[in-house]
Amino acid sequence: MHGLIEDGIYIKKESENGKLKKFKDAWTINLDEIEGKGVEQIVYFTDKYIYRISYEKAFNKGFIKRFMGENKLIITPEHWTITKK
Repeated sequence: MHGLIEDGIYIKKESENGKLKKFKDAWTINLDEIEGKGVEQIVYFTDKYIYRISYEKAFNKGFIKRFMGENKLIITPEHWTITKK
């Protein structure tokens, strides 16, 4: 599923099952969707939680891996601000 960019915020709805178990339940961000598009904040919504992180912090704390032909920024949970819905 692709996200959308609105007012400098990359917004994406995901399932809690979409987290990468291999990387401590990390979320991935498709770099092709956000690079050069003025994103300042990243927000993921699931059925239970809202995950928020700044673009700057995501790049400072995350790491890049190539998955299925796409460059993904991987950010582990301790770097996100997590709010229960």
